[in-house]
Amino acid sequence: MPIEPTSRSPQHDTYWLALRFPEAWFECRCSEEERHYRPPAVLLDGNGRGSRVAAINRAAAGLGIAIGQSLAWAHSLHRAQAPVNATPLRCLTVEQRAVEDWLGEWGEWALAYTSRVSRPPPVQPGGETGAGLLLEIGGSTALFGGLEILVSRLLEALKSCHLVVQAAGAPHPRVAWALATAVDDEVPWLCRPREQLAAVSQLPLALVDWPSRWIDRFTELGLRRLGEVRRLPRDGLGMRTDPLLLADLDRLFAERDWPLADLVPPARYAREVSLWDPASQVDRLLLLARGPLVGLSDFLRRRQLAVADFVVWLAHEDRPSTRLEVATAEPGRDEPLWQEQLRLRLESAGGLAPVTRLRVEAEHFVTPRSGQGSLFADADERGRDERALFQRLQARLGRQAVSRVQGAPDLIPMRRSRFHSLPPHQDPPSRRRLPKPAGASPLSRPSPGALSEAFRPLWWLEKPRHPDAPVHHHGQIERVETGWWATVEESADYCAGELAGGRAVCLRRERAGGDWQVIGLND
Repeated sequence: MPIEPTSRSPQHDTYWLALRFPEAWFECRCSEEERHYRPPAVLLDGNGRGSRVAAINRAAAGLGIAIGQSLAWAHSLHRAQAPVNATPLRCLTVEQRAVEDWLGEWGEWALAYTSRVSRPPPVQPGGETGAGLLLEIGGSTALFGGLEILVSRLLEALKSCHLVVQAAGAPHPRVAWALATAVDDEVPWLCRPREQLAAVSQLPLALVDWPSRWIDRFTELGLRRLGEVRRLPRDGLGMRTDPLLLADLDRLFAERDWPLADLVPPARYAREVSLWDPASQVDRLLLLARGPLVGLSDFLRRRQLAVADFVVWLAHEDRPSTRLEVATAEPGRDEPLWQEQLRLRLESAGGLAPVTRLRVEAEHFVTPRSGQGSLFADADERGRDERALFQRLQARLGRQAVSRVQGAPDLIPMRRSRFHSLPPHQDPPSRRRLPKPAGASPLSRPSPGALSEAFRPLWWLEKPRHPDAPVHHHGQIERVETGWWATVEESADYCAGELAGGRAVCLRRERAGGDWQVIGLND
C-alpha cells in the first residue's frame, strides 16, 4: 500500500495504539481455517538443508523447537513430540513482499476505526522493523465510548480472525511501539501520559528493536534496561555510539517526534491466500476464497462503493494460472452471492489442477444506487432479473455456451388451480370410449387424489398439436389461472387423455373455448 507523508496539528489528545503481529510471516500465507488450527510452523533463514530456524509459532514452540536450531533438529523434535497423524511441520522462507501486502490489507481494515494508520519505520535506513501497525486513536475514542472500549473492539475483531497480536498504547508512537514487545496477546498495555516514561525505562534492552551490535555493546557494560542507558552521560554516549541511537533514544523517552507516513488506501483491491496442501476440491477452494471475499466486502463497505465483477486467479504448481471472472447482475457487496457465483464457475471449469494460491482482484468500482425496489416489478427490475439469469447460466455453462437470453412465449407457470367435473356435453365425439386394440394394456382411471399428478407429462412437446384421432379424457379438468399480479392474464384447462392406441397424453385448451391439443406425453 503506498504511503504519503502528512503533517497536521491535532485538535485532540493524541494517543497511539501499536499492534505487533509476531507471527505475520505465518499468518500472511495461510487461510483462516489454518490460522484457527495453527499447525506448527518455522521460518527459515535460507532454502538449503543447512538452514536454521529464524522464527517459530506457538505450536512449534510447544514441541520444543527454538530459534537457532537446525532444520534437521526441528524435524526430529516434531516427529518425536507430535502425534502420529499430526499435521506436518510447516517450513517457510522469508517473503517480505507477502508480509507487506498482508499488513497493507489490515491497515486498510483499521481505517474503519481511525483516520490515521502508519507503518513504523526502521531505526536506521535499510534496517528491519517488526511487522505491525500504528493507529492514532485519540480522535476516535469519543465515537466508540472511550479508550478501553475502542481497544477492546479492535482486539476482539483481530482475534476473531485467529491472529496473534501484541497491543500497547501511549501518547507517543515510539513509546507505544516499544512497549508492545513486552506484552502478550491477552491483555494490552495502555499507558497514560504520566506513566509512559516509567514504563519505557523498565523495558529490557533485548526487547528493543535496535541493531544487535548496539545491544551487545551495552550488554558488555552490564546494562540491561533502557533506563540504565538513558542515565549514561550523553556527551560520552554520543562519542562512542551511532548518532541514530541518540535520536531514537530521545524518541523512546518522548523528547523527539517520530515522523510517520500515513497509509493511503489503494485504488484497487487485491488479496492473495496460499494453500499448504494443493487441492482442487470445490469446497476447499471456496473455504480458501472466503477470506479475500469478506475482505472485498469490507473494502467496499468502508468506501460506500459496490462492484459488479471481479477476477479470481488460481495458481498451480506446474501450469499457468487459471483465470475466473465472477459477475453479478447488479453492483453490490454481497459476499454470499459471490460465493454462490464462484461455486458455479468452479464447477463449470471442471478438472482443475491442484491449486496452491488463490488471488481475488477487483478494480471497477461504482457508487451503489440509493432507494428501494418497487412492489410491482418494473422494466428495470425485470431487466436485472434477466441479467442475473444470464450470468448464472454463463457461470454454469461457460461464456461461449451462452451468448444471450431471449424471452419466448410459452405455457404460463401454474400459479393456482382448481378442478372441474368434465361435462358430458363437451366434445361429444371425443367422449366416446374407443375399443382397445389387441395387446394394449387398459389405463386405469386415476383416483381423485392422483389426478393432479396423472396428467403432468414426462415429456413436453415443442409445440402443441391437434390429435390425429379422437381421444378419451380421464377424470376431471384442472383449470390453471395466472394470479392477478401477473403481467399477462391467461387461463387454460388441462386434462389427462388417452389416444386411440392406448398412449397416455396431456391435453390443453384455452378456457375461452377451442379444441383440445396434445402438449405432452406420459411415457
